[in-house]
Amino acid sequence: MSHRSIASTGPAMERPGSYEFSAANTSGDSVGRDIDPVIGIDHFSMRAPVFAPHPHAGFSAVTYLFEDSEGDFLNRDSLGHQLTARPGAVIWTVAGSGVLHDEFPKQRGKRSHGLQVFVNLAAAEKMQAPRVLFVDGPDVPVFTSDGVRVRVVAGTVGRTHATIEPPGGVMFLDVYLDPGATFAQPVPPDHSVLAYVVEGHALVGDEGRELGAHEAASLAADGDAVTLRAAADGAHVVVIAGRPLREPVVSYGPFIMNSEEQVTSAIERYRAGQMGRLDPVNMKPS
Repeated sequence: MSHRSIASTGPAMERPGSYEFSAANTSGDSVGRDIDPVIGIDHFSMRAPVFAPHPHAGFSAVTYLFEDSEGDFLNRDSLGHQLTARPGAVIWTVAGSGVLHDEFPKQRGKRSHGLQVFVNLAAAEKMQAPRVLFVDGPDVPVFTSDGVRVRVVAGTVGRTHATIEPPGGVMFLDVYLDPGATFAQPVPPDHSVLAYVVEGHALVGDEGRELGAHEAASLAADGDAVTLRAAADGAHVVVIAGRPLREPVVSYGPFIMNSEEQVTSAIERYRAGQMGRLDPVNMKPS
């Protein structure tokens, strides 16, 4: 394997928050480089329902709960799903032509900790019917080796295969490294790769540049593998890879399309109720 070097790095950008909800965002702006097909990542902490039911169209909204979440997480959508997700779960909402959803901790005050990742859909998939790929926390396949534990959310590590196949063949790995442990993962040379450090410190890429918590690296297309090595305090790193779409992107709020006309059409579908209905829950403290 030839190990990729780092193309660019940057910190997640903290957003104004509160005890009930806070998030730090990673995007092409924070990393300083196009990370197509990933649009952005919100590293969030949520303790209460803070968002009303809202639409998405033209991309996948991926909610991944870390195992240190304190309780169950509820996800509802206008397709009729009412999912109860335990810590470690993934809810991969392929919004397609449009869907409404909301999500929040089942018990107010219990912290849900995770990532919401926005992954673009190819033009041919943007108008497909919406669907949801769900794997509960205890059911996510796990790869282990010396000092390495990888939750295989999407893709394959060694002989461990994920149980879902998201659009575009996106790889999503949640990697835990003991102090000094090394993990190397083959990645097709034509795929973009983003590594995000959740906790600890990791030496990333061929040159072993050290990144700390809430820092991200975009890897250069100069090899066919990604290498991570934990520093003395260990590391928790999420790695996401996918083939760049290299298509026009026009976004307006929760709609991400290829043209202004498609965005206008999505807004009209939403206003006409064609993305379904989802009544709000009681968002007041009991």
